[in-house]
Amino acid sequence: MNDGSLRPARLFTAFGTVLFVDAASGELRHGPTESSPANVLLEPYKNSPGHVRWGRLVYTASGSSEPIDCYPDICLSASQSQHENLSSGSTTLELIPLERGLLTLKSGGFFLSAIPDGRMMLRAPVCSSWELFIASENWCTEVSAKGEWRAADHEYDKVRIQNHIVRPDLRAKSNRRPDFPKMLIYGYTKWSHGRIYYDIACQLNERGFVVDIIDWQEDNAVYFDSLRDYYDLYLTALDGVSSLVDSYKIPLDKLIAISHHEFDIRMLVEKKGLGIFDEFAAYGVVSESVYSASIMLGIARAPKVASLGIDYKSFFSALPERLATVGYATSMSVKTFGVEWKRGDLAEAAVNEAGLAFKVAGSTANQISFHDMPNFYRSVDAVVSSSVNESGPLSVMEGAAAGRLVIGTPVGHFPRKAYQGGGILAPIETNKFKAFTAATLRYYRDNPAAFVEKCLSIQEAAREFDWAYTIGEWIDLIEEAGRSIKGDESKTPLAGHRDGDLSPLEKGIICDIGWLSTYLADEHYYLISLLVENYGFKLIDSKSTDFSSESILNYINSFDFIIVAYQGHVYIPLERISSYKILKIDDLVSYDEGYDNILKRHIALSDMIISPYAYELTNFFEHKSVEWVPYSSALESYEGYESIIFNDSPINKVLLSGSIAWDRPLRKFAAELKDDRIHKLDHPGYHRKYNNETDAIVKKRYYEELNKYLCCLCDGHTYRYVHLKNFEIASVGSLLLADRLIEKELNELGFVDFETCIFCDRLDLVERISWILGEENRQAVDRIRRAGMRLARQRHMTKSRAKQIDELVRAIELDASVARRS
Repeated sequence: MNDGSLRPARLFTAFGTVLFVDAASGELRHGPTESSPANVLLEPYKNSPGHVRWGRLVYTASGSSEPIDCYPDICLSASQSQHENLSSGSTTLELIPLERGLLTLKSGGFFLSAIPDGRMMLRAPVCSSWELFIASENWCTEVSAKGEWRAADHEYDKVRIQNHIVRPDLRAKSNRRPDFPKMLIYGYTKWSHGRIYYDIACQLNERGFVVDIIDWQEDNAVYFDSLRDYYDLYLTALDGVSSLVDSYKIPLDKLIAISHHEFDIRMLVEKKGLGIFDEFAAYGVVSESVYSASIMLGIARAPKVASLGIDYKSFFSALPERLATVGYATSMSVKTFGVEWKRGDLAEAAVNEAGLAFKVAGSTANQISFHDMPNFYRSVDAVVSSSVNESGPLSVMEGAAAGRLVIGTPVGHFPRKAYQGGGILAPIETNKFKAFTAATLRYYRDNPAAFVEKCLSIQEAAREFDWAYTIGEWIDLIEEAGRSIKGDESKTPLAGHRDGDLSPLEKGIICDIGWLSTYLADEHYYLISLLVENYGFKLIDSKSTDFSSESILNYINSFDFIIVAYQGHVYIPLERISSYKILKIDDLVSYDEGYDNILKRHIALSDMIISPYAYELTNFFEHKSVEWVPYSSALESYEGYESIIFNDSPINKVLLSGSIAWDRPLRKFAAELKDDRIHKLDHPGYHRKYNNETDAIVKKRYYEELNKYLCCLCDGHTYRYVHLKNFEIASVGSLLLADRLIEKELNELGFVDFETCIFCDRLDLVERISWILGEENRQAVDRIRRAGMRLARQRHMTKSRAKQIDELVRAIELDASVARRS
């Protein structure tokens, strides 16, 4: 079942070779692009909605085509397989997008491998270098599962994948034509610059660009002749401008010049003069401090600020429990224009004075890979930056994301990051820096509880250092350059901006806000409130709005994005709404035929579905774009929530709360046990209206009730629901006793058996309760429930879900494939 709307793709290997079939033997092989016949295509096949795309390799010759069968030791055309009496091979392949436009192909639990001697085999249990491919067509990597491979540790050799650099001449041979400009980064591929360029390539490739990297320390003359007609733009630091222009003859009007430091501005001015800045296709700087330096150095052209970001998930790690080792993550000494501006010796002296160990990540002369930096931060408890001049140091942001104590001088972007909560500002003067840093380190060394609390707050603040919040500035920079590409107006404006207007897009939410405000749980209402108050969504009340009115529909159509959530039994004519439509689905089965019919219509007419049960949704409904937005704890919505702290003297019982119904089998089983160790809290009822003054144990009173007990049970429902209670229980420090039925999904959210929760089913529920309530296990139980509480408050509060939804909208805004329809 082929998808005729998509063009078949040619497939190239990481070696720079292309797949072909040897006509004489019928064997699938890979060989030089110049001499291998162009007779193999990857065509879309058996596509299903959601995250998965399938394809198959076909052999084309003499105007006909036939599938290719893949075996552990050989791949053959179907006719040759039949001729050799081989069983039917695995011809259907799952396309798995990796990063930077790379993909891999998998079938039957094995990856397709390009063996160095030219053979192709379906035999690799792990995807490494031999299993990497690039394709000539955009559809091969345009599925919503991007990044999911990172979670499968045992199936992917991440070190080799991340260190693989796509050869730009090979990309040019693939002739892939994205909707956006194609850009080649000419720069230093190691240390901090390497990290920045790698991240930018990952971020932009995921958004539909083609962005590759070429090392400026190598002789690339052989490459550039084959690249000039393919890449639209070239991005380089100012250090690379001279060689890119003089040696490789790249025109200035195709060049995006980016300054990482005021020193590189001074160097370029000395070589090329002030006027060269006016000739760049675009000119950017990585921080406000470099912006100021550029102006003060006499550059007439005001640069765009393209702020640096980090991949927060890569650096996130468990918090340290005490301060023993301080890390230093840059060069110990660098002199420029006679100025020593790193001052690593000063940082070491301050750490030594505090009586702590000092650990250096590396230096310009002795570098570790930037891919190893997350492990470096995990090996230390704090990070110190002592520079007298920086533009946008990465170490302070990376260390903050790792949850380390961060101390730095007020240079570059760190004053803003510290103001946001991402670290502690130290004085810049030598003696004051040393005294302040040593005293601060000693304080947190001697006060472990304060140390952990500070690390937690720094890590939470660092969420906003993620590239999701800054990559738009880089896209704006590219857009400015794209406008200089003569005769190629199709490259701009970028998707998500109306008619080139860079103003924020309009976002609305349709919901029954009155019902939400009186519902027994506040999570739903608080989520909507955060989207309205913090992220600029406008509220449309489904109960008081006449959706048959033309003026109302015109108003709704003025929005770029509409979220439909908790709209009640109101049918909304989504077929008449041209905005990008996101439907939030909660329960997958409502037991109400009328509502189910409304839901089915809304699903069919929506562009994206978000759901706390997205992992099960395709078993009930079909949709091509489904995103998982789990429930959360709304504890922070209540005034005085800070008073709900870890309970050191809880009631030594298991609390069972919520509706006891047939579709909650584990909960029903527990309720029917005649076990006085289980305390049952009656459900207050779904159809009453509640406020904060109610006598019922709901809202803040419910959190306080959970906090009283050592442990609380939450089931997984017949339909495998990750209920709201999971997050509420953990957030108040009660031990979460969770349903093994949903262990896989809870694992993905960080809830791990005997680490942050305990799992059970009907067979071992009583046994688990006995262990939890046993006095001899109390220390272990307290450790688990503390870890669960920390996990919930770090990752699973409602503010995190509001941010996730806003980030989904941001991603759509930047994605050309979902440009707003006129």
